[in-house]
Amino acid sequence: MSRFLVLLLATLLFPMPSSLAAGPDSTYFQGEGPALTVLRGRAVCLDAAGHEVSSLFGCPGTSGRFGFATKDGRLYKFLPVDTMTALFTDARVRHRELQIAARLHPGDQLEVIKVQSIKEGKLYDIFYYCDVCSITAYVPGLCPCCRNELEFRETPP
Repeated sequence: MSRFLVLLLATLLFPMPSSLAAGPDSTYFQGEGPALTVLRGRAVCLDAAGHEVSSLFGCPGTSGRFGFATKDGRLYKFLPVDTMTALFTDARVRHRELQIAARLHPGDQLEVIKVQSIKEGKLYDIFYYCDVCSITAYVPGLCPCCRNELEFRETPP
């Protein structure tokens, strides 16, 4: 069973007491290891000091560092070793309202489990696909088989 499905089932079966909530755009689950969290907001580019920078024309000078800004004004940083943040190099993803499931590490650092876009209140899975080879990837780029550009897709789960 996927971790996201487990997280979703836990949310439905065991509602979190309001005293544990970090804000209107997040949910935390405690257990062994880092807490699991579900956040809504936008991916943002970060400079070397960890501050948000404009991403209208890419993420200049960020060295691929990304954060997540929630609607309530909190800014989380992604772990530098999290390879799933390559998804945020795509401006189409950064400009969408997102819901992410992630592990919350000390210092408000996130490790991505799943990223979904939100359109008209509904969740959509984000991925890249090659029609020729029927290959799905979760980061933009070339198909590892035919070397064609992967197509950006959003579909209901």
